[in-house]
Amino acid sequence: MNIKSTCLAILALSASLAQAQWYGEIGVTPLSVKATAQGNTLKSHPTMADVVVGYEWHPNMAIEGILATNIESDTINLNGSEVPDTNLKVKSAYGFFFKPKVMLTPEWELFGRLGVIKNRTTGQVGSLSVTDTDHDFTYGIGVNYFFNKTTYGSLGYTSFYDKQNNTTRGATLALGMKF
Repeated sequence: MNIKSTCLAILALSASLAQAQWYGEIGVTPLSVKATAQGNTLKSHPTMADVVVGYEWHPNMAIEGILATNIESDTINLNGSEVPDTNLKVKSAYGFFFKPKVMLTPEWELFGRLGVIKNRTTGQVGSLSVTDTDHDFTYGIGVNYFFNKTTYGSLGYTSFYDKQNNTTRGATLALGMKF
């Protein structure tokens, strides 16, 4: 590689890094949890709060980390009937996403999320408690609305878990800020 090519490569890299930016989001996600086993269907709708920290290394691509915890547990329904003295909650969830994105207008941004997440869920029936830890491929889609150059609102829908007739999905409403 000659000196001219090396200099051009350094300029291109420094220009892309100059546009790179950190951002953070705080959100609330009401979940829909569904599990089917031996002909029975369990459903619950706990709510989690999440914090996302992202690094935008290209105008159309970012990498994010998520950390979430329970803010409201929910009763467990069995085959459509509420089971008394039960609840389900997400004790913790964490993972990483690649976030492809595109600006549709100066205010609206469309994004996708592809990654992995690890969920720790606790179900309780009376005084008995069972905690389960699972991980899965995660995907989602959403939109951001920029109030100004640094502050935005976000609405996204994500599939957090989908294995063996068990699903966890939810819509997140978040407030974000670029740093």
